[in-house]
Amino acid sequence: MKIEITEKKDNPLLARQEVKGTLTFNTATPSNDELQKNLAKQLNVDKECIRMKKIGTHYGVSKADFLAFVYNSKEELEKIEPAPKKWVEKQEKKQEAAKKKTEEAAKAKKEAKVAKEEAPKEEAKPKEKKEEAKEEKPVETKKEVSKSEEKKQGAE
Repeated sequence: MKIEITEKKDNPLLARQEVKGTLTFNTATPSNDELQKNLAKQLNVDKECIRMKKIGTHYGVSKADFLAFVYNSKEELEKIEPAPKKWVEKQEKKQEAAKKKTEEAAKAKKEAKVAKEEAPKEEAKPKEKKEEAKEEKPVETKKEVSKSEEKKQGAE
């Protein structure tokens, strides 16, 4: 891809340069992102300070005209230019996905804590049952002994 800048116009009121030019390419028309990267290299500016406005191709030729705004800083760009809808939607989806992941991680931690707390309680319950069973057995033997004594007394 070959970029040729035909016009640069300073716009100090909006803190930007308006750059027009032509580009020649071999394959498909380059995307805004590809042109933005190459233009940033050529102008020695940060890629995030450039906003592509137009890429217009010529019919039957591997040539296109472009218009780009090069801002002095990223803050100036964000203050003046509205963010593209597609970009905003993509960022919102990323934020929602990250939020869901953090919620799921928090849920998993809570479940793990609950499981750890319940595990000792479950172990204590069988011990209690064993103790109750031990207590019941001697009582039953006393009853059996008293019944056997009654039988002996009744027999006498």
